[in-house]
Amino acid sequence: MKDSKRLTNLIYEAANVKRMLRTGWQRLGDNEEGVGEHSFMTAVIAYLLAKQINDQNESGRKVSMEKILIMSIFHDFHEGRTGEMDKVAKLYMTRHEDKANIDIFEGIDDELLAQLNEYEAKKSLEAQVVYEANVIAFGVECKILMEKGNTHAKEWMDANSLRVRLPESVELMTALAITDSQDWWKDIREAIHEEFAK
Repeated sequence: MKDSKRLTNLIYEAANVKRMLRTGWQRLGDNEEGVGEHSFMTAVIAYLLAKQINDQNESGRKVSMEKILIMSIFHDFHEGRTGEMDKVAKLYMTRHEDKANIDIFEGIDDELLAQLNEYEAKKSLEAQVVYEANVIAFGVECKILMEKGNTHAKEWMDANSLRVRLPESVELMTALAITDSQDWWKDIREAIHEEFAK
C-alpha cells in the first residue's frame, strides 16, 4: 500500500472539496451547490454521453468509460487548494490548476495526474465529453433556477448552450432546456394523488 498518511490526507482533502461551495451562483443571488455535488452531476452526465457515443459508435468513435469517470470525478479536485473561481473572478485572477494537481497527486497516482492534464488540454474525445458534461451540469442548475423564477438564469443557460459542440451534448442540452425538471416523477406523483383520493 502506498504511504497511508498521504492517502488519508487525500481522503480528508476530498472531504474538504466536497464541502466547498461554487461561487458563481452568488452572482445570480440564488442557489448553493457544492463542488462535490457538481462533480457528481458531471460524472453522471459524462457517463450517459459516453454510453450514447459508444452505443452509436459512428465512424469508429469510442471513448474509455474509465477515463470518462475518472476525469469527471476529479476535474475540479484542485479547487480545494485554488478555490472555486467563477468567470468574473477569472478576469482578474489566475489559478494554477496544474500546480495544484501536481502537489495533490504526484507520487500517489501519476496515471490520474496524466488524465487530469489530458482533461485540462481538452485534446481527447474523453476530455471533450467531460468538459461538455461539466457545462451541461451547470445548465441543469440554471434550468432549475429558471423554474423557481430566477430571471437571470436564462441568460446563463442560453450562453452555456453555445459551449457544447458534440451532437450528443447539443441534443441533451436542448432537451434539458425544454423539459420540466419535475417530470422525472410525474407518474409517481399521479399514482400518489390517486391513492390520496381513495
